[in-house]
Amino acid sequence: MRLGKITQATWNRSVRKPLKKKQCTVGKMAWEQKCAELEQQIQRTEQSQKTEQDQKTEQDQKTEQDQKIETGRMTVWSTASAGGKNANVGAYAVIKAAGELASQKVMAEGVSIHAILPEQMQEEDVKHLTDTVGELCKKMNLEICQIQVETSSFVTQMVVTATAVGEKKSTAIREQEMTVAGQELLLCGYAGLEGTLRILDESEEDLGTRFVPAFLEKAKLLREKLVLPDQILSVKEQVSDIRQIGSGGILAALWELGEELQTGFDIDFSKIALKQETVEICEFYQLNPYLMTSAGSFLLVTGQSEEVIACLAEQGVSAVRLGCMKDQNARVIKNGEETRYLDRPAADELARWWKEHA
Repeated sequence: MRLGKITQATWNRSVRKPLKKKQCTVGKMAWEQKCAELEQQIQRTEQSQKTEQDQKTEQDQKTEQDQKIETGRMTVWSTASAGGKNANVGAYAVIKAAGELASQKVMAEGVSIHAILPEQMQEEDVKHLTDTVGELCKKMNLEICQIQVETSSFVTQMVVTATAVGEKKSTAIREQEMTVAGQELLLCGYAGLEGTLRILDESEEDLGTRFVPAFLEKAKLLREKLVLPDQILSVKEQVSDIRQIGSGGILAALWELGEELQTGFDIDFSKIALKQETVEICEFYQLNPYLMTSAGSFLLVTGQSEEVIACLAEQGVSAVRLGCMKDQNARVIKNGEETRYLDRPAADELARWWKEHA
């Protein structure tokens, strides 16, 4: 394709038409309308306050203003990128961006996509990208604001950036810090799953030299095991903290969780859930699945583990106990009789795989 933005004719054929078939919305999103409504509401509130200023004491005005702020709404964004030669990377960017909002206990309402393609890619790749993103957004009930596609000589593989947006309550009062010591730490989903699926997308022919077609087809079905925002948010009232497993894998996510909460933990390494397909594909490429990105899987901190696990099971989501949060600095990992302390995050294994196989 030509350098720069794709032509209008290409966009109509390979973006607009596929989305229309999937009944996906492209255009002004609900959150944009809500932003406009919120701005108008703020203007009305300011005018009302000005009119009533002489009728209220300074303390009364401050109290009323705080109450209005506390019951207001604020728009939040999350941006994530994914790169690769297979157009499925668009779906992983969307999952990652929406999952980051879910980690803030916010449901994504809309998404904007920007894709940069290498010059040698074809219009069929644009259509594949649109199909996968459109299908996922329909499944997640996400409104598509826009899809921008361009080609560039500066990239050697497709790079897709997704920006997800949602709303949450705003407050002028800082939330009281919650003590999580004694609460349980759960893994929702499977370690290394996203990285496994992306390697499969990019290197199916190479994997075919080791594994039979039935194994690879079964591995592809694991996409259904990626946890979606509506599933994880079904337990948001029962959990103290949510963290999506991103770059660096579950070990990096554990470290970041400890840093955020300023606490330690004691977990059983053998309880970390892995799919057999992840184990075998990682063995084939000599990768560590515990250091591999896994967007669509989450760590949860909760004092109601039984209720959370049962609720997630009703959503078709697997969750396992890893251990407990502790009122200590040590981040302890036990594996049988062996006990060690969690190291600082290492480089992501999917990135290392790309460096060796690009």
